[in-house]
Amino acid sequence: MGGERLSNSVPTDTGQRSTRCGNSAGTALACDRQVRPAPPASTCTVERRGPCSTPGGALLRRVVRDQLPRLLDAAEAQGRTVPAFVRRELEAFVRCGSFANGFADLHCAACDHHRLVPFTCGGRGFCPSCGGRRMAERACHLVERVLPVGVPIRQVVLTLPWRLRLLLARRHDLCRGLLKVFLRAVFGWYRRRARRALGVRGARCGAVTVIQRFGGALNLNVHFHSLLPDGVFVRDEALRRVRFVRVQAPTTEEVERLVEQVASRVTRWLAKRGFGEDEPAVEDDPDDAGLLLQAASAAGRAALGRRAGRRAQRIRTVAGRVVRLPPRCAALDGYNVHAGVVVGGHDEEAVERLCRYVCRPALAKSRIEEAPGGGVVLRFKRPWSDGTTGLRLTDLELVQRLAALVPPPNANMVLYHGVFGPSAAWRDQVVPAGPEPEPSRGRLTKRCTRRRSDRARRRWPWSDLLWHVFGVDGFRCPRCGGSMVVRAVVIHPPATLRVLGGLDRAAARAPPTGDAQAA
Repeated sequence: MGGERLSNSVPTDTGQRSTRCGNSAGTALACDRQVRPAPPASTCTVERRGPCSTPGGALLRRVVRDQLPRLLDAAEAQGRTVPAFVRRELEAFVRCGSFANGFADLHCAACDHHRLVPFTCGGRGFCPSCGGRRMAERACHLVERVLPVGVPIRQVVLTLPWRLRLLLARRHDLCRGLLKVFLRAVFGWYRRRARRALGVRGARCGAVTVIQRFGGALNLNVHFHSLLPDGVFVRDEALRRVRFVRVQAPTTEEVERLVEQVASRVTRWLAKRGFGEDEPAVEDDPDDAGLLLQAASAAGRAALGRRAGRRAQRIRTVAGRVVRLPPRCAALDGYNVHAGVVVGGHDEEAVERLCRYVCRPALAKSRIEEAPGGGVVLRFKRPWSDGTTGLRLTDLELVQRLAALVPPPNANMVLYHGVFGPSAAWRDQVVPAGPEPEPSRGRLTKRCTRRRSDRARRRWPWSDLLWHVFGVDGFRCPRCGGSMVVRAVVIHPPATLRVLGGLDRAAARAPPTGDAQAA
């Protein structure tokens, strides 16, 4: 196959010599032997890029690979079974970034440089690499295809009581229904403010919500991040179009009344469905290890192993502090509503950063490090109120927390409501039309563009995301600056191992680089 061909510049050293013999009358036989000149040395170099190229990524993969059999055995010892979709995601993560399972070979014909890019797992639960790609792609999609141009965007976050987090993690239908109850209360506040302050009637609102299942300590914490235009949309009959009307920002007192309304409505809505405060939220399934893992993760404890039922060891390096709620934030009976973040619609970079924040993955590879004496240390982005800056976890505890974060299959984590809904009557007049077909690589810019076109982008290519987010051209050769092309896509061993071995042998015959000679 094409992937097995190493390089045009790899010499073929056969050691053959060319001999030319001739006879001449009256003289002895003369042989003129001419030896070919030595072929030039190989210039092939191989560059491997992948999720495990960083210390944190390699550590996380090693821990999951070594502890996955222990997790399955510990669950089986208690007569339980890890759900199949959780086991598949953990097994796929072990193969994520492995060159033996498949890769794309990018080749520079000018200097014979190879850049190998491995396949990823595409996991939705905790994979930092796949989650980072999905974060960048979703943020670009929201900016280009969903959020209106020039409209300020406010983030409203709803955090739920502890007793509801496990229920919503197990029942995605209840999670979606509770989100609708919350958004009805928020939409109602916007419409009342527009009617009373501006005299606007018949207004409509919209929201894009990302359901996050994780907390800062990798614990199970189902909560909602909603992005709403900071105002309402109304139909202008004179101009026969929909226009946006901004309303005044909510005050802290109004947010306090909003959280009271949300708590009351959610409690009544759950009670009608048989999930009252005095009734058990989730019925125990003695055969399901997923319930045990999620319940322990929500409580911040270990589920299996010798530390079952115990909390993780905290790392305190700073003094504690008194926690005060920020402006436009209120809490009641475990419900917390935060509406203090808003970005201007004309600042597209700020809007995209906000979209990346709400779409971020559960874990960054830089937050994981190996602990002295065994185990791992999980660093927090911000210290807790008691001064805790991280947790020390055993390898098995870390895998248990990761397993609890895997969402069920076919559960949408990004939901659209109001004028952003797929069937909304005003949607075509509110959302941008999207970008034009992608230009050539030399004309790409790092900013999201607002070009109009009838053709919608279905998926951002890997190289365009690299350029857009980091300003790095994935097809640019690091040796000569030339353009690289996809030479082959190799999948599954033994083909991958054979091609990798051939590339390594070709690179070993190459002369040392200038840096190596100087050293």
